[in-house]
Amino acid sequence: MRNSLIVLLLALPLSTQAGGGKPMPAKELAEFLGPVSPKAIAWTKSVGTDFDAYSGRAMPPLAGTVNLYIGGWPHFKASAASKTVTGRLGLFPVTWHRKVAPDGTISQETVFRLYGLWKVDIWLEAKRQSDIDGMIAILTKMPTFTEKPKPVSSQ
Repeated sequence: MRNSLIVLLLALPLSTQAGGGKPMPAKELAEFLGPVSPKAIAWTKSVGTDFDAYSGRAMPPLAGTVNLYIGGWPHFKASAASKTVTGRLGLFPVTWHRKVAPDGTISQETVFRLYGLWKVDIWLEAKRQSDIDGMIAILTKMPTFTEKPKPVSSQ
């Protein structure tokens, strides 16, 4: 009981921070998206003590959601019921874990190390695989996955 309470108390601040995403300022959104149209996916961002979390809602003609976590402690655990699919996300080879819920909703998730710095957890949900594939095609063009971070200059 005590261990469960400790876990709950530790998780509560993270869940309250991550749940309240805010629209990104135009300049930050433009840097985040790079060549991707801001009309493809509507994004919100939440910042935690050691992570950034982005939530996106695909805009027509696509439908579905995408969540992107960049930090040190992703929560993804592969399910035995998931099917693995290899692919690429920008510069990164990835293994997607795909499941279909009883209502037909498709979920697809991957976790990988981003330039040796942080871990990235991406999970998508949609009713059609073509929507999942379309959202992945958009993510693949974003600077986070196509451009190595520039070194911070010290002065």
